Amino acid sequence: MIAVHIESGRVSVREAAVPARPPGYALLRLSLAGICNTDLELQRGYYGFAGIPGHEFVATVVECDDRKLLNKRVVGEINIRCGKCDMCAQFRYRHCRNRSVLGILNHPGAFSEFFTLPEANLHVVPDEVSDSEAVFVEPLAAARGVLD
Repeated sequence: MIAVHIESGRVSVREAAVPARPPGYALLRLSLAGICNTDLELQRGYYGFAGIPGHEFVATVVECDDRKLLNKRVVGEINIRCGKCDMCAQFRYRHCRNRSVLGILNHPGAFSEFFTLPEANLHVVPDEVSDSEAVFVEPLAAARGVLD
């Protein structure tokens, strides 16, 4: 597969292996991705990032454990919780002390043909919502999350 890669301030497109799908995760095929200021900041050195960025996306589920998700168009929550810390015990997953974040922190992002996310993070996109509308779910959720 091909993927966008950031390292030392340089952006390149390169060949990468299709990621392995851990249990409880879905393998997703990218349909559409958005670029936001966070992605630009990663390129400028934010978090000392090196890898595949991207966290605003619409994708199709190509492999999963939950068969109801197979072949569905989805968007996803970008914070991947540990499930063990005090914040997770309080169901405050976005504040998980040990979280990884899609395309930002310790989890390869959506700027690739295929990527993975936990099935629990996925939301099926209704048929009447286009990809070009659905790709804005993550920035809308982030804006709404400021109030929490």
